[in-house]
Amino acid sequence: MNSSDTNNSIERLLTMDYIYDAIESMSGENDDVFKKVASLALHITGGENCLIALRHKGSGSRFKVIATQPVSDCQKDSIPPAFENLFTDVVRGKEALLAGPDQTFPSPVICAPLMIRGKVFGVMGVTGKQNGTCLNTGDLGHIRTLTKRASLNMENNILYESVYSNITYTFQSLITSIHLRDNYTQKHSSNVTVFAVNTARSLNCSEKEVESVRIAGMLHDIGKIAIPDNILLKTGQLTNQEYTVIKEHPVIGENILKAVALMDTEREIILHHHERWDGRGYPGGLSGEEIPFLSRILSVADSFDAMTTNRPYRNALPTDIAVSELQKNCGTQFDSKVVKTFISHYCRLS
Repeated sequence: MNSSDTNNSIERLLTMDYIYDAIESMSGENDDVFKKVASLALHITGGENCLIALRHKGSGSRFKVIATQPVSDCQKDSIPPAFENLFTDVVRGKEALLAGPDQTFPSPVICAPLMIRGKVFGVMGVTGKQNGTCLNTGDLGHIRTLTKRASLNMENNILYESVYSNITYTFQSLITSIHLRDNYTQKHSSNVTVFAVNTARSLNCSEKEVESVRIAGMLHDIGKIAIPDNILLKTGQLTNQEYTVIKEHPVIGENILKAVALMDTEREIILHHHERWDGRGYPGGLSGEEIPFLSRILSVADSFDAMTTNRPYRNALPTDIAVSELQKNCGTQFDSKVVKTFISHYCRLS
C-alpha cells in the first residue's frame, strides 16, 4: 500500500468516526434530526444540496420531502421530478447509487436508502459540490456509512420508544387496579400530572424533564397498590400506625420501578415527592435543594390537588384557601420558587 492509499484509508476511518459521533449526539424531534442528518451529509461530502424524502403511502405521491439543506421551498408532497426514477431505483435495489453525468443529471448525484429492518422508509439525495468538483465514489462511501448509521440510530430510538411505551402502559394498568379500589386516585393522578407539567414548563424545564414529570405524575401513587383497603379507603382519621403504613407508598412505588433502568429519573421523582423543604418529610428526610427539583414540582401539584378535591374524610377546600396554604408553607414544606410559579400559572388560567 502506497502513501496515497494509506492517507485515503486514514481519511475514511476519521470520517467514519466523525459520522458515528455526530449521529450519536443528535437529539430532538424527528424533523430536526432529519435536518441535522442532511446538514451532516453536506459537511462530509462538500455537497451543495441535500434532501431527504420518506416513502409516503398515504397520498398519491410515492415520496414526501421532509428535510432540505440548505432550506428550500421545495413542495412537501413530492420530490423534484428528476429524482423520481432514481429514488424508485434506490428503493427497489436497497443500495446507494452514484448517478450521472447524463441528460438528467449534468453532474453526478448520490442517492442512498434509509432502512429499518431491511425495509426502505426513506431516501437521501445529494447534489453538487461546493468546490466545483464532482461527487465521487469516496463521497458515495461516506453517504452509505451515514445513511446506515442514521437508520440504525432511528431504529434504536423507535425500539426505545416502543419499549418505554409498553412499560408505561404496564404500570398504568397497575394504576388502573388502584382506581378500581379508590376512584379518587384516578382523577387525582390526572390532575397532578397536568399541574406538574404546566409548572415544569413555566419553570423552563427541558422537554425531557417535562416528560419525566408527566410520567411521574401519572405513576406517583403506584405504591398505593400495596396499601390495605382498610387504610387506603378509611373515612376517619388515620392512627399513627396507619399513617406510617401510608407513608411507605413512595418507597413501594420506587421499588416497583427499580427494575426498569429506563425510568431511573421518574423513580427518583416519585421516591421523594413527599419530602419537605425543612427536612421533616419522608422517606429520606431530605431538605432544601437536596430534594430533586422535579420532586419539588410534583410535591406542590400533589398537595394542591389533594386540598381542592373531596376526600372520604373531608370536603375540598376552596381554591383561594388552598392557594393561601401553599403560600403559608413556602420555605417549610415547599420550595418558594415552585409555589410562586405554580400560583402564577394557575391564576392566569383561572
